[in-house]
Amino acid sequence: MSVIRHATLVSCLGLMAVGGFASDAKASSFALREESAEGLGNAFAGEAAKGDDASSAYYNPAGMARLNSNEVDGTVTWIQPDVQFSGTNSSVLGGNVAGTTGGNVIKPAAVGSTFAVWNASPDWKVGLSVAVPFGLRSEYKEDWVGRYQALATDVTDYEISPTISYRVNSRLSIGGGPRIDYFSARLTQAINMQAIGLGAAQQAAAGAQQAAAGAQAAAAAGNTAQAAALGQQATTLGQQASQLGALASNWGDGEARMQGDDVGIGYTLGALYEIDDATRVGLNYRSRVYHNINTSIAYQTPSTLALAGPLAAAFAGQSVNAKLPLPDSASLGFYHDIDSQWTVMSTVEWTDWSLFKQLNVVDTGGGAIVSLPQMSRDTWYFALGANYKPDDKWILHFGTAYDQTPVKDQYRSPNLPDSDRVWASFGVSYAVTPSAKLNLSYAHLFNTGRVPVDYTSTTPAAGTLLGYYDNSVNIASAGFGIKF
Repeated sequence: MSVIRHATLVSCLGLMAVGGFASDAKASSFALREESAEGLGNAFAGEAAKGDDASSAYYNPAGMARLNSNEVDGTVTWIQPDVQFSGTNSSVLGGNVAGTTGGNVIKPAAVGSTFAVWNASPDWKVGLSVAVPFGLRSEYKEDWVGRYQALATDVTDYEISPTISYRVNSRLSIGGGPRIDYFSARLTQAINMQAIGLGAAQQAAAGAQQAAAGAQAAAAAGNTAQAAALGQQATTLGQQASQLGALASNWGDGEARMQGDDVGIGYTLGALYEIDDATRVGLNYRSRVYHNINTSIAYQTPSTLALAGPLAAAFAGQSVNAKLPLPDSASLGFYHDIDSQWTVMSTVEWTDWSLFKQLNVVDTGGGAIVSLPQMSRDTWYFALGANYKPDDKWILHFGTAYDQTPVKDQYRSPNLPDSDRVWASFGVSYAVTPSAKLNLSYAHLFNTGRVPVDYTSTTPAAGTLLGYYDNSVNIASAGFGIKF
């Protein structure tokens, strides 16, 4: 029964790995861009080159050099995804798994961020950002057809980053700082206990038949001791098969649960070059962050599983360890004031999702349990934006973007229903006073088409999930900024 145990462990830890880039339908994979209400209005075009408020502490610390006063900004964003599955899950007992298609599987959520910049001197600025760069809340219904592949995925990532910037000369500024990253994950999936139990009963019955045949052959050869031993083995296996069959026929679903967290350290570096008073370019790099997750798998099983002998041991909890990296990224931004009313901006961003080559799972003694391949690819994000300033108090923001997914079609799973998306966004900023402003923005993310899923879990008796996902997202954000 160790095969069942390890396969179930692998599946749950595989969920943790894909939870590291499972779709929350807001940016490629489970990355979050929604740290700035003003930025959302431009689909985050030009963020590395703007340098016009305290959010520069996050998007490109070099941009803080352009700020001539102390400033605090804050943003709250409501994210309303709509991710729908249509399809079936084959049952190892024949036919398809009974259940619903799950409804909207991604839960809406509010995320917040805060930024502060201290004007230490004309050349030196000190900043602080508190943000949520990654996050996911997916939850399928308990009776959905793919429950043996996934039920709930809850990934939360908080980052605190103190930064500094230095103006090298009238054109060039640089900046950077450490990133302190807290990552936690909670994952669940159902276990087809009836199919596992009946399958084990069939194996025991086949073993009993094989032992009985061996006993007959040994008796015919005059080997009475071997015949007696094989006969006893056949009797024992036959009793196990009968007991397992009777028990498993009344079993429903079990459940596997995993939860773990870790703190990792990374860094961010940036540069801003002001070509002239109206034009600038910015480059920002955010390093990968490695997390070492110590966790355990806990099982909820039928009350009569304890009577199932060796099968029960396969569902005892076990402490394990997995190393999970969060990807690095590089963003190039462009910003240009056409005149006193119109501004255009753009962004090209690369994210190193292909670093997910292998998930290595070990036990508490360091012994390898499994190495699980993770097939993902690097992604690109392209954004264009514009601002229109009708007067000194109002700024209208517009933006569009194309956002690639790291998930290849052949590796899509219910934890990774991610797809390429097109952004359409707009927003407004209003100067309440010369030192205080309000920002309101909205964005809609369009799925570029129905994306297929053809997924067989490593969990025993899970079946094969076959169908399509349709994804879209509505995002609304409000923010403020105060200079002092």
